[in-house]
Amino acid sequence: MIREVDLLSYIPDFLKEYEEMKVIQLVVQPEIQLMEDETEVLFDNQYIKSSDIRSIRRYEKMLEMQPFADDTLADRRFKVLSRWNRMIPYTKITLRQKLAVLCGEDGYTLDINPKKVVTVRVALKSKRNLNEVREMLEEFVPCNMVIDLDLLYNQHSVLGKFTHKQLGAWSHRQIRNEVLISGE
Repeated sequence: MIREVDLLSYIPDFLKEYEEMKVIQLVVQPEIQLMEDETEVLFDNQYIKSSDIRSIRRYEKMLEMQPFADDTLADRRFKVLSRWNRMIPYTKITLRQKLAVLCGEDGYTLDINPKKVVTVRVALKSKRNLNEVREMLEEFVPCNMVIDLDLLYNQHSVLGKFTHKQLGAWSHRQIRNEVLISGE
């Protein structure tokens, strides 16, 4: 509940002194608060990003989606939102917007070269969304273009921020494939 409803604040001051008015307000208060809370839930469920589990299930049913058993509510919202936002026209700007929704503003790189190859690299922090990005690209990118999709592995610009001792704590596989967080 975001807003606590105080019915006594809505009646004129001269009526507040009567005990009957106070009792009436106290009896009606829980019902009004319940309506206020339900209105809040309805408002939140208008938008996929703030939907509760019941509403997300409804969206998934509409979109004929099947969630994984280990998907969190945030994962399910993300997948519904990505499917919901698939639309035409096929423009670079629209593609960037879709990738930003799926991966975050700095969670991908995009290059479209004159030989009609769409190269997308998904940052390691967004690698859980790689399949959703693949599905979106297959649906969005025209058939006469080639899709080159992969993860954006750690590179020298990221690794240069760490000392040799810090890097020694990780395996080569972790250094290449995992999001590195400084232990400072």
